[in-house]
Amino acid sequence: MEKVLIIEDNEQNCEIMKDVVTAWGYKVYTAFQGLEGFDVACSCKPDVILLDVMLPGMNGFEVCKKLKADELTQNIPVIMLTALNEVEDRIRGFNVGADVFLSKPIIYQELKNRLAWAIHCRNKFRNMEYIDQLVKSFLKMMEYKDVKLYKHACNVKKYCEKVGKILFIKEEEMERLVIGAYLHDIGKIVSDSFDDHVESGVEIVTPLKIYLWLKPYIRNHHEKMNGQGFPDGLMDHEMSFELKILITMNRFIEWVEVLENEEQSIMKLKEECKKNYWSTEVLEALKQVLEDEKFKEKMTGLSLKDGRNEA
Repeated sequence: MEKVLIIEDNEQNCEIMKDVVTAWGYKVYTAFQGLEGFDVACSCKPDVILLDVMLPGMNGFEVCKKLKADELTQNIPVIMLTALNEVEDRIRGFNVGADVFLSKPIIYQELKNRLAWAIHCRNKFRNMEYIDQLVKSFLKMMEYKDVKLYKHACNVKKYCEKVGKILFIKEEEMERLVIGAYLHDIGKIVSDSFDDHVESGVEIVTPLKIYLWLKPYIRNHHEKMNGQGFPDGLMDHEMSFELKILITMNRFIEWVEVLENEEQSIMKLKEECKKNYWSTEVLEALKQVLEDEKFKEKMTGLSLKDGRNEA
């Protein structure tokens, strides 16, 4: 049962809200002052906090700022309840970490919808928190097994993420692409065989909840868009765009590891794109990423030089 904390100084209003929210199936905690509300939040760890702005002593803005600064409570969604309608007040609330504002008097259908949204966000965050810890554990195993394997995974992730941003990959797909890039070679912690490491990787992640969307990144990272890849011979139209980014970046990093030169690796990748192995669109985005990196390095160098000259 999800938990809701109501911090409201008007006890009558607080009790009414408690009865309504309890009827929706939530376990409800209450507090009538700001500091008391913070203490209750730390002890009961609610899934959502309904926080009145006008509180005696520590007001709602101060409470929200304190909640968002504490590791125990910083990821709990805060819905601020206010009779204030000034834009400046809402900006102030967002600046201290409020997630949503609801105007008083409360429209309960709106409150119900906002609570459901906040619970969904909280559950999504918890799920991503679990996945993040899982990925770190797998990466640590890869590092212990083979530092080169670990560095390869990190470099593939780095360029998948940068290329994905240029190509406007949506947030959820980007999160999955990043994890897929990190773990595409996870099978190599148990098998160095080119043929076997794919199957081993799939077997490792099969028991996980994320298996269904993670599987293609592990099983199909050696595919080619013309159907000549391994192990399923997928064609262009059978691949997600995110998988096309992964296979192209994986090949780019393989060339960099062999040639130790990014420009030569791009030339090799370009030749293979002509054979329809990889995505030309992804290649162009990669070239833009590398140009941006060179520009940043140049500007950093100039800034350092100017700093020395001034000194």
